[in-house]
Amino acid sequence: MAWLMLGLLVLRLVMFRSKQGLAIACGIVLISLGSLRFHHLTTVSEFDAASAAEPKTVLLEIDPNRMRINGDLLSGDAMLRWHDAEEKVVYYYKLKTEEEKIQWEQSAVPQKLVAKVAFEKPEGESNLFQFDYADYLEQKKVHWIVNIQTIEHRAEDRSVWKAVSILRRKIILLLEKLPSPKAADYIQTMLFNQQHTIAAEALDNYREIGLLHLFSISGMHIQLLLVQIGYILLRLQVTHETTNKLLVVFLIGYGLLTGWGVGIFRAICTHFILLFGRIFHQQLEAKDAFAITILLAVWMNPATIYTASFQLSYLLSGVLYFIAPACSNWKMQPVLKDILLTLIMTVVSFPILSYHFFEVSWMGVFVNVVFSFCFSWVLFPLFWVLFSALLFFPGTELLRFFAGVTDAVLTVLEDFSGWCGDFRVSQTITGRPAMLYFVMVGLFILILLVQIEQNRRGYKAVAGTALAILIFSSSVHLNPFGKVVMLDVAQGDSFLFITPYQRKTVLIDTGGTVAFKKEEWQIRDETATAGKKLLSAIKAEGVKKLDRVFLTHADSDHVGSLLELSQGIKVDELYFPKGTEQSAELNKVLLKLQKADVRLYPIIGKKDIIIEADMTLQVLAPLEKGEGGNEDSMVIFTEIAGFRWLFTGDLGEAGEKKLLAAYPLLEADVLKIGHHGSSSSSSEMFLNRLKPRIALISVGDNNAYGHPDATVLGRLDGRNIRIFRTDQQGAIHFTYGPGKSEWQTIMTNQKFE
Repeated sequence: MAWLMLGLLVLRLVMFRSKQGLAIACGIVLISLGSLRFHHLTTVSEFDAASAAEPKTVLLEIDPNRMRINGDLLSGDAMLRWHDAEEKVVYYYKLKTEEEKIQWEQSAVPQKLVAKVAFEKPEGESNLFQFDYADYLEQKKVHWIVNIQTIEHRAEDRSVWKAVSILRRKIILLLEKLPSPKAADYIQTMLFNQQHTIAAEALDNYREIGLLHLFSISGMHIQLLLVQIGYILLRLQVTHETTNKLLVVFLIGYGLLTGWGVGIFRAICTHFILLFGRIFHQQLEAKDAFAITILLAVWMNPATIYTASFQLSYLLSGVLYFIAPACSNWKMQPVLKDILLTLIMTVVSFPILSYHFFEVSWMGVFVNVVFSFCFSWVLFPLFWVLFSALLFFPGTELLRFFAGVTDAVLTVLEDFSGWCGDFRVSQTITGRPAMLYFVMVGLFILILLVQIEQNRRGYKAVAGTALAILIFSSSVHLNPFGKVVMLDVAQGDSFLFITPYQRKTVLIDTGGTVAFKKEEWQIRDETATAGKKLLSAIKAEGVKKLDRVFLTHADSDHVGSLLELSQGIKVDELYFPKGTEQSAELNKVLLKLQKADVRLYPIIGKKDIIIEADMTLQVLAPLEKGEGGNEDSMVIFTEIAGFRWLFTGDLGEAGEKKLLAAYPLLEADVLKIGHHGSSSSSSEMFLNRLKPRIALISVGDNNAYGHPDATVLGRLDGRNIRIFRTDQQGAIHFTYGPGKSEWQTIMTNQKFE
């Protein structure tokens, strides 16, 4: 792809007819190459693995605007200094008391900490196409995570260079005094670029209907703000020249206060260039100002182009700049024009949404019109009125009135977004197909945009784009290969089966987290729950529904994500050992699934479940009704691609003996090691009888249980059994099909025949 882009660039330079234009273009290319080289040379850590192996006492400079307090966890990024070394790091600190949490929450001044820290490398991608935290941090020139063990000294940094940071933090703390916490959260996010404030559930609903860009990438309120301020200044008899200068000062100040988020920077920089042109009587087009903004953004950090926020923000804004003149000539009702524009924006964003999020919601085509109107003409004015009332009329009935109105509007919008999100028919799960499909869709979208810009009736382009999107969305059904995936769900189990051409999909267990009792102040808002991660990993494979889900037993690390799974993707049938429903928590979920038309099948004894003609799952246990404990685990046997597979849940040694007594001839090539490699499972007798060649261990990194046990690993090594484990290798993919049978580890990116 890089060579293709370079070739296109060279071709474009050759086609320049103007010598002046060619000189400018060559200058831009040279600056861009210089920027790339500079960032490549400076994106290097001053700590190697050896120097970071031992804990160190370092100086951390923490900006309270860039920290997050989530339950008992303090985190953020900071500047770390140790002797002559200096670099940016991400830190984590577990708060000891509620009083300490309150102190940090009320902190308005940047802090300098002398602290003992342990270095840790960020995690890479552990499930296919999932969030790569190490890569994300590297794009920000962050190479290490430091866990703060003890704070030895803490002092405030009130230097003049921190004045803007202090002012911004004081504004955020002032906003938290609003009578409506919900309104305060939205104002912090949308006006002051403060992340992690809006409730995770609300953000999920917005994302599901294609509206998340309103909060992360738009910067759309900048234009409204400039128009309103400019109107007021002109009404006050301020000249146009002075108004433009004042607006430039305002833009710089506002950018500093908001921390220059992606959408904020794009909007401010574009308007700044246009205003600068007016001040010096230079007529600049919005497209030119936008192009310069892109160059500046890329020069400052070339790696930013890999982020979804940059791609969506600049792509959608750029498309609007180029097709806006043509759209103004459309003779139709304003509402229809808005819907058509939103449809074009959704189509344009289709490849990016598919690449990063594996699904696209067409509901956004319609609700975007409603939400854009509400935020532009109702909520943004209310936000500024609330902020002004908080500054000048704190504690008054006027403030409480506007807070109540804002809260009511936001509640209605959140409820409406949740209701819209329930319409799964509007969502297209695409997965991330081969790059060829992205190129195909991209070319048709480009042709369509050219037709629109030239005011042509591009019926063929519309039909071609629709067909390309349909083929793209159906690409998983063109794949002749099947898969068995041991998903990395940390300390839990989850196995995904996809038959060739994705005719059928099956899931054994859903993973989930084990909840430990905490005080209220310690409870964390999990924005990326185990269920969301599971859903994302399944959707990345292009799975649109699960034909059958099997629950081996009732432990939360095997069934804890079931509800979130069923809410995010259609489940047809659910199988579980009879007696498992006695678990109160699981029973609540089963009742909800039953109301959602999921067919429930409690199983006891041997049963064959036909998935398709050449694939049958044989349930071998439990042989008697239990209560959903480890020894009641459902045991499943199947044959795939010449391998005999056995999945044992958390079956212990006692259950293994019963299983072998009932099935004395049982053997397996691939064994899912019971209970995450606990010493209570995988006995000598069990391994001797089964004679497995491959062992699958689903286990969390540095888990509290010490899994997998060294004794079990010794038994496996002593028998020359190849071991795959999620804590060290991430998800494990077994792919089979015409002329191919291959194992692949995601985290270490290794392949085995």
